[in-house]
Amino acid sequence: PLVVSDKQEVVLWDLAEKNRLIYNFALDERQTVYNMEKTKPEDQRKYITYQDQQNKLPALKKQFPEYKWVYSKVLQMTLKKLDANFKSFFGLLKNGHTDARPPNFRGKDFFFTLCYNQSGFKLEENMLILSHKHPSGVLLAFELDYEPIGDIIQVEVFQDFKKRWFTSITCEVE
Repeated sequence: PLVVSDKQEVVLWDLAEKNRLIYNFALDERQTVYNMEKTKPEDQRKYITYQDQQNKLPALKKQFPEYKWVYSKVLQMTLKKLDANFKSFFGLLKNGHTDARPPNFRGKDFFFTLCYNQSGFKLEENMLILSHKHPSGVLLAFELDYEPIGDIIQVEVFQDFKKRWFTSITCEVE
């Protein structure tokens, strides 16, 4: 488990909340477009894609500057997670799983995992440092009790149902 200070916890929750909202807004947009398009002939339907939603992030940040607090790749990975959830849902349906359910909205008490993919993090000795632009300026640096082997390609920070903090580090090893 990670040792997280009270100030760091506030920042992590603020960042997770922005990601939760992006996820929910993107889900709502996909559902709205789907409901409008489903009445059209199949060859005329146009649906929202990950790329469409990712391309809207710069405009969103201009309209709502607090989204600049979150490292850009983290927001992009949130949209990728939604896209993967839809692909999984449709794949299950295609394979006959009648109990498959589409992605759900995430509630306010849900800590949305922060996924840093390829950048936005660094490892200095045994300290993992995560990028952000939260107005508090609190440093998100966490001591690791192990040394990752290989090149780090992804870092995820999450909280479990017992309110413990964890990181999952994916490395590329020869």
